[in-house]
Amino acid sequence: MTEYWKSNAMHWCDICKCWMNDTKAARLNHERGAQHQAKLATKLRDMAKKADQETKAKAFNEAAMSKIEAAAKKQYEQDRKAAEAEAGRWTWDPECSYYYNAAHRWYYDPKTQWYYGGEPTPEWSQSPPLPAAAMFGVAPHEGGPVAKGTAGAGAAAASGAVTSGRLDGLPMITKTVQRVVAVPKHPLADVGGYKAPTTGRIGGHMGAGTEIEGGDGGAAKRKREEHQAKGGGTSSTKAGAVSAEEAEALARREAARQRVAQRTAAGFGYL
Repeated sequence: MTEYWKSNAMHWCDICKCWMNDTKAARLNHERGAQHQAKLATKLRDMAKKADQETKAKAFNEAAMSKIEAAAKKQYEQDRKAAEAEAGRWTWDPECSYYYNAAHRWYYDPKTQWYYGGEPTPEWSQSPPLPAAAMFGVAPHEGGPVAKGTAGAGAAAASGAVTSGRLDGLPMITKTVQRVVAVPKHPLADVGGYKAPTTGRIGGHMGAGTEIEGGDGGAAKRKREEHQAKGGGTSSTKAGAVSAEEAEALARREAARQRVAQRTAAGFGYL
């Protein structure tokens, strides 16, 4: 029998980037070689160096993020304190039974939800000239009959709603403001009706339709009669006598034409 050629199995060394016979002896000889050992040591040093760089980069990023978060938290606290200082705090005054805001020097009555203050002449008002953050229910308050965290009329006014009422169980009254938008008028909206034409024919096509009273329909009819009187006649006269079937068809067509003309005239308001 004829022998056939068979290739030997090969092994790829990923460190040296070369092929060799896939035998135990060949692989041991290659791995014990000086070239392979040098490249293996270089690869291990590169891997260790890359791991150190990644560790340092991770630590640097964590430290930077920590600094950014600390600065943001500090700025937030400063802004919150500044907002609280600007808005003030409502404290309960048992002598007058009102809440008092020392920052803006205004009083608030929780029963009627009215404010009292203003300079130079103090007065009662439901919409005082206070910032939205300083309204009662938005700014913090302490003491008194209103529990903490309860939104008052100031929170509703800051949100855009107009409310009036009391906090002692009576129903609140809500007013809804509607805005009317004017739609522009179409330029052809007045065409028709009393501005429709008063002469000629209504509806139809190529002269078909009904004549408007007072129009030129009478003149057209006289022209046809004069033409017939001069011997012009009609197409049916020249062709001879009209059969019963043709006469019935002409009658049905004329009746249909009259119905269409009547509906069209009624639509234009002539009937």
